Amino acid sequence: METLKKRFPEVVLLWSAVSFFVLLLELLLTNHTEELQLVGVIAALAGTIAAIAGLGPPALRRAALVALSLVAPAGAAGTLVHLREGAEERAEYAYEYDEDEVYEEGEGTPHPLAPLGLAGTALLAGLAILARDR
Repeated sequence: METLKKRFPEVVLLWSAVSFFVLLLELLLTNHTEELQLVGVIAALAGTIAAIAGLGPPALRRAALVALSLVAPAGAAGTLVHLREGAEERAEYAYEYDEDEVYEEGEGTPHPLAPLGLAGTALLAGLAILARDR
């Protein structure tokens, strides 16, 4: 238990790196790679690299903090985009509603809060880096 307490920032950074990487894989596997969607892919990749860099020496940790400070707003901006797109799709669906039409499974509006995972993980990793700079 004492080792965990002593190494907690490193554990959080490793967890964050894995979380960013899993998000990156999800984005790639769901073909979230067109136009503005690439921002999420790039942010997840940058977050993965920055979380790993946060384990390095102080100069590398400062660079990682800068990168994470860019990833967090990208997640917040993604939330706004998802909310806007979801509202547009709901309005279009309401306008063109047809009882007999069957929709493919998986179709629908984007999950509006999904990008907040990117922002939250960036903030958590940043806090872990700051905790390492005792």
